[in-house]
Amino acid sequence: REGYTIEIIRADMTKPLPFAGETFDLIFHPVSNCYVKEVKSIFKECARILKHGGIMLSGLDNGVNYLVDGEEERIVNKMPFDPLVNEEQRKQLEESDCGMQFSHTIDEQIGGQLEAGLSLTHIYGDTNGEGRLHEMNIECYYATRAVKL
Repeated sequence: REGYTIEIIRADMTKPLPFAGETFDLIFHPVSNCYVKEVKSIFKECARILKHGGIMLSGLDNGVNYLVDGEEERIVNKMPFDPLVNEEQRKQLEESDCGMQFSHTIDEQIGGQLEAGLSLTHIYGDTNGEGRLHEMNIECYYATRAVKL
């Protein structure tokens, strides 16, 4: 409708991205860190390809969802949630057919953005949008806005 030319590139976010440094004005990083074990290198790579003054918007899982059972009534897991190390956590993922997932600390996610040279300007917490944790107003996600200075 707008006449934009869109190029789709398939890449692995855990490896160097196929872009020159300082290419993008904006990076939208959805809640996807949960699918990789190590996240700090992802933020370093985002900082590399972001232009000075560019903005990165990130969605982050804070790990609360990994603590509780499916009904969100009981704490059933210890942290970190790492199915490569904990066989019971791996079984939980296989039974729910939701792929391999990992919890990450705030230090890894927000600290990782700061270590990468990004400056955090905004943070927003949010619930799951439904379920018991939502009804209890327990935040399970963060959204951040960071700028490359």
